[in-house]
Amino acid sequence: MDKQPKILKEEIVADMKVFKVAKVDLEFNGKVMHHSVVRFCGTASVLPITSSGNFLLERQFRTPVNSVLIEVPAGKTEKNEPAEECIRREIEEETGYRATEIRELFKAYTTCGCSDELMHYFVAKVEPVSNSEREHFPDEDESISLFEVTPDEAVDMIRRGEIIDAKTITLITAYKAGMAGFEG
Repeated sequence: MDKQPKILKEEIVADMKVFKVAKVDLEFNGKVMHHSVVRFCGTASVLPITSSGNFLLERQFRTPVNSVLIEVPAGKTEKNEPAEECIRREIEEETGYRATEIRELFKAYTTCGCSDELMHYFVAKVEPVSNSEREHFPDEDESISLFEVTPDEAVDMIRRGEIIDAKTITLITAYKAGMAGFEG
């Protein structure tokens, strides 16, 4: 790339709770162009690993695709909340387990062609927590069904097209590639 585009102006055209949509004017090769950009809050996802070495996955209805998807727990960071704290909260909210050991593997842009969402990807060893000790419970707009699979079963589910969520595929393949340091 010879010359990098220059942002001239950015205007928020929609302000939602989780994201904003911006109209961005930029100059490139002497021409003014317009892009629409989704400005997203922070996000994090985690692959929970049980004491038996299995993965905890969830089935969850997703409105944008009008379908139930198989996913790892994930969530939005609260204002000034570190990604690891978000993941500890999300594990408990969505699974009823608690992290005993947690590692951030990497962070990556989810859809850099239209959004600035930078997701943090974690793995965590987890153990069940009793309801009497539990601090975080599911959000009222979530309907999650939890199940457990072996790492090999998870890979087979990807091959069969049962798991089509990118963050889930990313974490499972990173684990299988030995990036987690938990592999047995």
